[in-house]
Amino acid sequence: MTVWDGVQRGYIPAAELHIHESLRLHTGTADVDPVTFEVIRYSLMNINLEHGQTIQRLAVSPVTMITRDFQPSIITESGDLVFLGPYLQYFSNAQALTIKWVLENRSDNPGIEPGDMFVSNDPYVGTPHQPDTIVAAPVFAGDELFCWVANVLHHSDVGGSVMGSFCVDATDIFTDPPAFPPFKLVSRGEVRRDLEEMFLRQSRVPTNVHMDLRAAVSANRVATGRIVALVDRYGADAVKSVMNRVLDAGERTVAGRLAKIPDGRWSHRLYAEAAHTGDTGIYAYQITVRKQGGHLYVDNAGTDPQTGSINVTYAGFSGAFLAALTASLTADLAGAYGGVYRRVHFEPVPGTLSCADFPAAVSPAGIYTMETLISLSGAVIGKMLACAEPDVAALAIGPAHPVFYGLISGGVHPTGEPFVATNADNMIGSLAASPAGDGVDFGGHFWIPEGTASNIEELELLWPMLFLYRRALRAGAGGAGRFRGGRGMVEAGIPWTVPGMAAAVYMDESFPKAVGPFGGNPGSAGHFRLKYGTDVAGRFAGGEVPQDFDAVAGAEAEVEAKGPMLMMGADAAWEWTGANAPGFGDPLTRDPAAVRADIATGALPADLAELVYGVVPGDDATRALRAGRLAARLASAVPPAVAPATVPEDVPLRRLAGELAVAGRDGRPEVFASLTGRVVLAPATGNFKDGCAVLERPLPDVAPEFAIREGRAGHRTRYREYLCPVTGLRVDSEIIKEGDEALHDIEIGAGR
Repeated sequence: MTVWDGVQRGYIPAAELHIHESLRLHTGTADVDPVTFEVIRYSLMNINLEHGQTIQRLAVSPVTMITRDFQPSIITESGDLVFLGPYLQYFSNAQALTIKWVLENRSDNPGIEPGDMFVSNDPYVGTPHQPDTIVAAPVFAGDELFCWVANVLHHSDVGGSVMGSFCVDATDIFTDPPAFPPFKLVSRGEVRRDLEEMFLRQSRVPTNVHMDLRAAVSANRVATGRIVALVDRYGADAVKSVMNRVLDAGERTVAGRLAKIPDGRWSHRLYAEAAHTGDTGIYAYQITVRKQGGHLYVDNAGTDPQTGSINVTYAGFSGAFLAALTASLTADLAGAYGGVYRRVHFEPVPGTLSCADFPAAVSPAGIYTMETLISLSGAVIGKMLACAEPDVAALAIGPAHPVFYGLISGGVHPTGEPFVATNADNMIGSLAASPAGDGVDFGGHFWIPEGTASNIEELELLWPMLFLYRRALRAGAGGAGRFRGGRGMVEAGIPWTVPGMAAAVYMDESFPKAVGPFGGNPGSAGHFRLKYGTDVAGRFAGGEVPQDFDAVAGAEAEVEAKGPMLMMGADAAWEWTGANAPGFGDPLTRDPAAVRADIATGALPADLAELVYGVVPGDDATRALRAGRLAARLASAVPPAVAPATVPEDVPLRRLAGELAVAGRDGRPEVFASLTGRVVLAPATGNFKDGCAVLERPLPDVAPEFAIREGRAGHRTRYREYLCPVTGLRVDSEIIKEGDEALHDIEIGAGR
């Protein structure tokens, strides 16, 4: 029988770790007065923040020092999270898993001693993908292991078939970058040069990786020294008591909020395209959350079997969900999330895209599958929170971008030195709309709060390229809703001072992936465009910097969603986009004043107000136009199998979100209903979609901006709208693969 051992399958630690008897763990406790408790608690938090600031100051790669693609943590002696920083959130789970694995597999041979540090980039142990490398240091109090400090940071290149180490062409782990299980890089304070050189030998840019690796080691030393000084001042038992009380407080907080959510079951499904270079397949990821009592049970049943390079192991699956959950439900705990994790139980289905078994390829997970799962998790958590009491329901934040839009290019500087340019300017991001209001234009990403984009001038100093523009995407059908999603960015550039370079990793989606909750429009799709033989140099000579990629002369390449490396000569130009985030609620219910405000600020082109929102001059004309649109929807839709009944006027409805409501008795929901039409859709334990009229059509029919080039995967997707059969307002919607059944995604009372 294959076990969850981090070798043949992702590592899932047992409730009780098997640690060699020679390693003594500190488990002492002491009574700590309230003032001392706060002093120690904030000292620990600040030690962790200083740890992160040290990494940022010492690292040399833009992805670390600018993008903040790293995370420091303080972990208990047995591997439970105490504090993480405001950086990449799903890394904390990676560190905890790796440390637990080290305790179980390295405590005997080679042993865990003061001054040691262990390094790992093995996704089957704990890291999301191979560029994310963990450095973990045990902290001792006397001869007892007191706690751990650890960090994860993304290295620019750790080998593999593609520069940047996102190997979209990989078919298994053996064509991926090397994956090293935890090894002791630092022994009793001394870096082992043989193992360090082994790790660096895999990289195309070993100098950068060496500096970043030493930054991680140095930052661990700083944090270790600070904790030892804290223990010397207050005593090991007092500091450990504070750590344990922080964990307990986090658990109490999440338990209190879970008590305000009814028992039930919530699901969401999201599709990706292309498992590898040359593939045009469409693949499903699904997450279901069951809430029972004070606990959550999470599974990935319904996810397609592992294939190609769009997989992730258990570490990534669990880390993505926990990042979205804590950002939504317990963001006020400020990184003290270990107690929250105690209330979440994973029931993964192995051998799937989101919980792959060895030897599945996983290296592109950092820009594809991890973001897919974070978006998916945010969507399903949002559905759960919609059913909660109002103060908890208000915590919903909406789904994130389903991939990390970006561009990785590389080549050789004029000096002959190789470079790998990981352009993470989409750290500008955009935040989804929520039940409370519009998303935030250029609002970053909730799963990396401190992430920032580079100044264009910084990138032009680092890499031999010149940027033509970076500006906002316009608002439109992508991200439209009662509340619209935040806007993203578009950027264009050319090679500069070199004869050319290569585009190694890029994204050109043939359909949007993130659906707007409760009838909101999907976010926009991300695109990459490349033209050869352009007239940019001639325009420069004439004093013009091109600002419209369509107007740039040249032959445009046909690109794939996950295509091969593309060579770009000195006369090439490229443009790539982030995305507008998904909207919330039916666009035809947006306040016309908000639409006109977007026009006034330049966010929304005036000609799209009528097309997308049904807004024209005059309130009466707008109401008439919208009524006609709603009637046309119903005329094209398939009505429900049973004639609709309505909730009596004297029975109050409680809005869950958008047009979805419930009616109940004695505080218990009995039926789903449409809010405006008051139509009974289904029992609370049934599928509300059964009572809706259904309108299904190709995505390009929804809006021109969802147009799809012939032969691409998006032609096999459909947009399915679930409408109130009386009013025509959207209750919900799905992007589905042609032929797939409707997802039964909300069931209140299922957990009882």
